[in-house]
Amino acid sequence: MIPLSFQPSGITCEAEKGALLLDVARRAGVRVESACAGRGICKSCIIRLEGVVPPPSAADLERFNDDELGAGWRRACQTRIEGPLTVHVPAKSYAANIALGQDGGDAQIVIEDPIARATDEPGFWQIGSEVLGPLDGPPLAMAVDLGTTNIAAALIDMTSGVLLKTGAATNPQSAFGADVISRLGAAHATEDNKSTLRDAVMDAIARLAQKMTGGKTESIALVALAGNTAMQHLAMDWPIDSLLSAPYEPAITAPFDGRAADMGLTFAKGALLYVAPSIAGFVGGDHVTSLYETMLSTRATCWAMLDIGTNTEIGLFKDGKLTSVSCASGPAFEGGKLSCGMRAAPGAVEAVKIVDQTVSLKVIRDKDPVGICGSGVVSVMANLMRAGLVNHRGRLQPRKPVECEGRQRELVLWRDPTQKALPVLFTQDDVRNVQVAKAAIRAGLDCLLSHRDLADEDIQCLVIAGAFGRYIDIDEAVQIGLFPDLPRDRILQVGNAAAAGIRRLSVCNKARSEAHDLARSVLYLELASDPRFQRAFILRSKL
Repeated sequence: MIPLSFQPSGITCEAEKGALLLDVARRAGVRVESACAGRGICKSCIIRLEGVVPPPSAADLERFNDDELGAGWRRACQTRIEGPLTVHVPAKSYAANIALGQDGGDAQIVIEDPIARATDEPGFWQIGSEVLGPLDGPPLAMAVDLGTTNIAAALIDMTSGVLLKTGAATNPQSAFGADVISRLGAAHATEDNKSTLRDAVMDAIARLAQKMTGGKTESIALVALAGNTAMQHLAMDWPIDSLLSAPYEPAITAPFDGRAADMGLTFAKGALLYVAPSIAGFVGGDHVTSLYETMLSTRATCWAMLDIGTNTEIGLFKDGKLTSVSCASGPAFEGGKLSCGMRAAPGAVEAVKIVDQTVSLKVIRDKDPVGICGSGVVSVMANLMRAGLVNHRGRLQPRKPVECEGRQRELVLWRDPTQKALPVLFTQDDVRNVQVAKAAIRAGLDCLLSHRDLADEDIQCLVIAGAFGRYIDIDEAVQIGLFPDLPRDRILQVGNAAAAGIRRLSVCNKARSEAHDLARSVLYLELASDPRFQRAFILRSKL
């Protein structure tokens, strides 16, 4: 067995000769990004090696220059262990997302028809149809927004509706890929993988509960969970085969009520677990809760709501009717599958300015740059367009500050003067990934509007939901074609509407009933076979 040390975590382990470094890191509990699920088509799992450094794979020879290879840079998915190693994991792989858990609803929810009611016996509570207790204080609900990339949670007093605490974590399933298809494929491949994916989510929820309650998890009487359809199925260990092939039908769409203990969550004795209803294979409980929250807060007679993420859901409301679509936008706007993409953490580039061939950066917490997050991706694209450094087809132009590295054109955002870290780049491939992502989103909105015989200008309120949507610059998003060019007072950035909605459903029977009715009423349009989507996608790919 060969000894390995991972830095800066200090985790040590042993591995067999020839073992794949990415697999070893997973088993050791070391977080190494793997946006492409280890298929070798991205650079998210880059690491720097010291010790018995194996020769680079053929794929890594194409990804790194000679200086980088000589300094020990490799990709974990391409590296097989030959001898003792110290593995340096870049900061962007383990930095905590500072934008999570900080928004998503009111500090106190007005409860109509409470889920929790006191009984005649002190310390005992009626939670739905169950009686739980004894509890030392009021029963608490833990509301969980289970995102593909991130998990946001909140602790709520079920008697008063007061928000007590919020917490967040990166979804540990990302080790199996940045997108739901990669994870579903991994779960389908082996029962071991499926169990690992389920346990990873439940362990993350348990750790958040420990942190938010100060170790007093026995006060949690109910867990309410909302995520996209795939995330809910993987977390609950529901059958997934039907989500992997057309027509992509979920095994369960109805709201689910069960026991938290059945999923390995040790909270109050008899604590309940609620899962929000889904609409279709790629439109899940998080979209339902987002739509419900938007319905409560928006008085416009025609509005659209975009919840941008790895899988972007769009809802359109007109004349009392809701229609929804799902767009496979990919993780580009969350920093995934980009050469230097990362979450919104210290060291992430969040804004870019290009003036007279000079690139200036705004970096979260004013740290040295280590990567670029979603708002920075939108910003750099908008500035490339304004400076004439990218044409309408998405081709970077060969003039300063764009550089040419072999056949690849790239914008160097930052170089480490000590040369101990890789440069932060935005490459031609990154431009293409962003083009695809924004084209999918705009084409989805176009199809919704076309279905209702509407145009952009008919939208009275465009609601931008999600953590990413809260922090982007609207003018820059319009510049790159991500959003329609509406009067700015019609565009509303609301933050994490899905989190706000599941919080409401965790304490209020009336909210649950109304959200369940909403889920049943939504008309879902399948875009994969819609020729309008293909035409719109090609049109919206242009810059």
